[in-house]
Amino acid sequence: MYILNMFSKVARSACCVSVVLAATVVGAHAANVKVRFAYVLADSMLPIMAAKKDGAYEKAGIDLELTEVQGGPAVVAAIAAGEADIGYAAPVPPINARLNGVNVKMILALAHEVDPDKKFQWLIASKASGVKTLADLKGKKISFNANGGLCELTWRDHLQKAGISFDEVQPVVLPFTQQEAALEQGGIDAACTVNPFFAAINANANIGATVIADGMLADEKEPVILDVIFASDEYLAANREVLKKFAAVTDAARKELLSDPAKVEAAAVEFLGLTAETARTFKLPIVKPTMAISTADVQKLLDSMHKTGMLPEPVTADKMVDNLAD
Repeated sequence: MYILNMFSKVARSACCVSVVLAATVVGAHAANVKVRFAYVLADSMLPIMAAKKDGAYEKAGIDLELTEVQGGPAVVAAIAAGEADIGYAAPVPPINARLNGVNVKMILALAHEVDPDKKFQWLIASKASGVKTLADLKGKKISFNANGGLCELTWRDHLQKAGISFDEVQPVVLPFTQQEAALEQGGIDAACTVNPFFAAINANANIGATVIADGMLADEKEPVILDVIFASDEYLAANREVLKKFAAVTDAARKELLSDPAKVEAAAVEFLGLTAETARTFKLPIVKPTMAISTADVQKLLDSMHKTGMLPEPVTADKMVDNLAD
């Protein structure tokens, strides 16, 4: 009887310990705030994807849920529909959203470009198209990933500088994921692209790609913002401290990758699907040391959008930015 009672007490004690441990684990997970993040797959997402895999956001109390979509307008749509809390895209989609009554603000800058050689967006043409320069594009089919997106602005800005009207080309909207096949099969003559898609297209001998221009804008003597994080006004007001923690973790992840080229290569292979060979030449699109974003950053794009006909009237960036970076 004594032995049975002893085992009964041990069992009860073990059960109590298990309950306490379970409650502790549940409590720890319950303390984490879920943040739903919609994004377009592109190079400047690497620090975020690496930090998520390493559990850095969880340690900061954030349960980050990543959802990949096909383009910046789809990111805006996810936020507007309440299916995502924050989003990652080029800045033009959140600009257009704000102009069309979807109250989002850009809160962090993930990437910039600047002359002469820190460029992370390319206009490329296939060998079969016969296009060697921007001047050869008249009457040709050019592709960008979304109407009203940054790639459309890129085409418009470069073509305008080359003296070519946007009406003189044939625009074709294609997701980045479909551009390589379209170039190879002759469905399009040229495309605006970013990594990792640029690396794959450039390595495809059947395309024989030629870079006819690089950079978001034709003039990038000063850094131009490339990729941003944005959120709705309402979510930003209610979750400011959570977003500051997200910014701090992301900033640390950026700095860690920048300090170790081997980690950048490994992340590019794992998350962007680059080959080991192409990953060796991959560079993160980081020009500035911080993720701070300003109205001046956004105003440069607004001015170009007006100049190239994407905006009928001049617009100011006053209500489009709320910087959360230190």
